[in-house]
Amino acid sequence: MDSDYICSSFSCDSNNFLKPILHTTHKNADPDSFAGVLWGVNIFGGCSLVHNPSRIVRNLMEYVSFRENICWNFKRVFAYDVSSPEKLPITQAEKLVVVDHHPKNSFKNAKLVWRPRASLSMNLYDISEGLNLSEKVLFAFAVALVTDTAILRTASSEELIYLSKFLKGRKLEDVFKVIFEGSVKMEDFLKDLNGIKREKSVCFGRFSNEDHFLFFCDTFMYALGCNIVAGEFDWGVWIYAEKKMIQPLFRVLKILEKDFKRFGGRLIGANLHTVVGRLIDLLQL
Repeated sequence: MDSDYICSSFSCDSNNFLKPILHTTHKNADPDSFAGVLWGVNIFGGCSLVHNPSRIVRNLMEYVSFRENICWNFKRVFAYDVSSPEKLPITQAEKLVVVDHHPKNSFKNAKLVWRPRASLSMNLYDISEGLNLSEKVLFAFAVALVTDTAILRTASSEELIYLSKFLKGRKLEDVFKVIFEGSVKMEDFLKDLNGIKREKSVCFGRFSNEDHFLFFCDTFMYALGCNIVAGEFDWGVWIYAEKKMIQPLFRVLKILEKDFKRFGGRLIGANLHTVVGRLIDLLQL
């Protein structure tokens, strides 16, 4: 697959490429969306907007020496890892290309480059067949794939094959360092751990910050025999589940969203003990 094919896939032409291109993430950029921006800037050139990057993305940007280059005179926008218009950090674009991997995508007035998969990085790698991707782009793909598969917990043989291509001789340790570095403040995290309780197969407690919650899910969930983790924050409750529980949990969340505003597994304004009780009851744990 060569650059002409990519240009065809992305509905571009040489005249358009003389105009500024903005490569952007979804709101609150995660590693998969950032890897898309890094890939796009390397393939097409242009400007970049990485919206409110997560800690992992900030670590990754530093690791690959990436500096955001925002411009506002763009004519074309490439948006990566974005499944719906409201998740875009910009409101207007003369021409919009959306590159995505989610099971559903609700864009209507955009050129859609889309294939449902575990990680956008896999699609971008396939699109780039025949091109010499830099080690930095491939490393960003590796970080994106590992995080999109819950630190490889949900990875299948296909994802592991792609990961081996992305690492290209690097150690997985390098990926984990980018993902976990700076995620835990030891004294605060030990206090969080001390307050964790378990009822049935639900672990729950209050967490100092969201990084601590995710670190707990990534490292302690199975060791403590939890199928579900519920974390309390000032804004409400965040629920995380192992893969086999996602569909039944989704049905329960649809019920709970009648009482609370929901964003994915986040219930805004919810009370931890009320939510845990409802989970145990509705899931019949």
